[in-house]
Amino acid sequence: MDDIYDIIIHSITWNYIRNILDIILVAFLFYWVYTFLTKTRAIQLLKGIIIIIIFAIVSKLMRLDTLDWLIKNLTSSLVITVVVLFQPELRRLITQFGQRNWISRDSTMDAFPLEEIVNSLISMSSEKTGALIVIERNTGLKSFIESGVQVDSIITEEFIRTIFYPLAPLHDGAIIIQNGRIASAACYLPLSDSKELRKQYGARHRAGLGIAEETDALVLLVSEETGGISIMVNGKIFPKIKESDLKNMILYFMNPKTAYSESYNI
Repeated sequence: MDDIYDIIIHSITWNYIRNILDIILVAFLFYWVYTFLTKTRAIQLLKGIIIIIIFAIVSKLMRLDTLDWLIKNLTSSLVITVVVLFQPELRRLITQFGQRNWISRDSTMDAFPLEEIVNSLISMSSEKTGALIVIERNTGLKSFIESGVQVDSIITEEFIRTIFYPLAPLHDGAIIIQNGRIASAACYLPLSDSKELRKQYGARHRAGLGIAEETDALVLLVSEETGGISIMVNGKIFPKIKESDLKNMILYFMNPKTAYSESYNI
C-alpha cells in the first residue's frame, strides 16, 4: 500500500514540475520572439495575429459560424503570406537563435591584435577616413569573405589604414577579420532597412548594420563625414563611441559571457 502511495505522490510531483517547466520554456520562447520582433517591421504582424486570435476565440465562444469559417479559411493562406512578406525577419530570427552561445566557453584574446585595430580606428577617425571592419565571432562569414579580394594578412595599424586610404583600390567595402587575420578586403555586405538608421546615415552604416543583423559579427565603423566611430553588434548600433571606451567595448562584445548582451554595461 505504501509503495502505491509513493508512486502516486511521485507521479503527481513529476507532473507538477513538468507543467511548470513547460510554462517557463514557452514563456521564455514567446518573450524572446517578442523582443526580437519589436526591433523589426514584423511587430505589426504580431499585433495583427493577436487580433485574429481574439476574433477566433470570440467566434468560438459566441458560435459565430460565418466569422469562424472566414478565419479558418484565411489562416491557411495567411501563413504563406507571412513567410513571403517577412522572409528576411524570419531568417534573422532563426539565425540569431542558432548563433547564440547558450553555454559560455572560456576564451582568450592573447593572439588577437586588438591594439592595432583600436589605434587604426582612432587614427582614421581623426583623419575622417571612412572604414568598415567586420570581426567574425561564431557565425561563419565565408560567403561574405568570398565576395571581396582575398588578403589573408596579419593585422597591423598601417595595413588597415592603407586599405581604407581614399585612393586605394580596396578602400570601398569592408574588411573581414577571421581567426585573428584579415581574410578579405573590399567585401560586399547586405544593406539594412532598419528604422534605427536615421536619414543622415549612408550606405556604409546600412551595410554595417546589415551584417550585424544577419550574423553575430562585431562591426567597427568610422564615418567619412564626421569621423565618428560606431559599433554594430547583435542587430543594434552604438554610435559616437568615445576613444576611451572603444577598447573596452570591443573586449566586452568579444567575451563569450557578454557577447550577446542587448546593451553595453561595464
